[in-house]
Amino acid sequence: MTRVFALIAAVFLLGCQQAPADAQLTDNERDEVREIVREYIISNPEIIEEALIELQRRARDRELRNFYTSIEDNHDAIYADARDARIGPEDADIVIVEFVDYKCSYCRVASEWVDSVTERYGDRVQIIFKEYPVLGADSIEAARAALAALRQGTEVYRAFHHKMITASGPLPSGRIDSLAQMAGVDVARMREDMQDPEIMAQIGQVRSLGQVMGISGTPFFIVDGRVIPGANELGLEQALQAALAG
Repeated sequence: MTRVFALIAAVFLLGCQQAPADAQLTDNERDEVREIVREYIISNPEIIEEALIELQRRARDRELRNFYTSIEDNHDAIYADARDARIGPEDADIVIVEFVDYKCSYCRVASEWVDSVTERYGDRVQIIFKEYPVLGADSIEAARAALAALRQGTEVYRAFHHKMITASGPLPSGRIDSLAQMAGVDVARMREDMQDPEIMAQIGQVRSLGQVMGISGTPFFIVDGRVIPGANELGLEQALQAALAG
């Protein structure tokens, strides 16, 4: 048995390396090792949960590293696209980027935090909205409408954006027009501008950017260079406060 334990240790320590000649297992010893490991796992099932947690942590770390590499590689596409909607001054201390879909319920939750940022910190923060429709045809039409409304001014866009992002349920054409009218949008002009191929081209480019970055859902935030996926208000606030303090 002592030799079996020694061989188990050799296997774990060497990993993928080839074991030395005196550490080769016979068929009987290999069966004994399997039985020992099986009994240990049955007696200590929590190690499976611990292993899964560690695997998830490593996967998240890899994902975050990939995100930060993508931000560096696509810096201008993220921050310097003049076609994007921007709330706040160009010389703001902090820049927050949000990839957003108007049909996303989590975007609706996160919008409360986004609104509070502009109310609390005013000109210290600029928010860039990247129209990133991933939830079907209604999402794409809503994004086209938002970009068309942006041509009527940032404040018009902001009011319309708020109306759509806080609306729950489907966003068919009639409802989009109704929300636009309530927000002060010239609906006829919006509908005309929505036919401009440049608007759909912009949406396609943002979607390609998101795919390259590995953004699988919305909302997706970059707060002063720090990645915060999802409607994680605590994470968003911590990132913002760290940026403001820095």
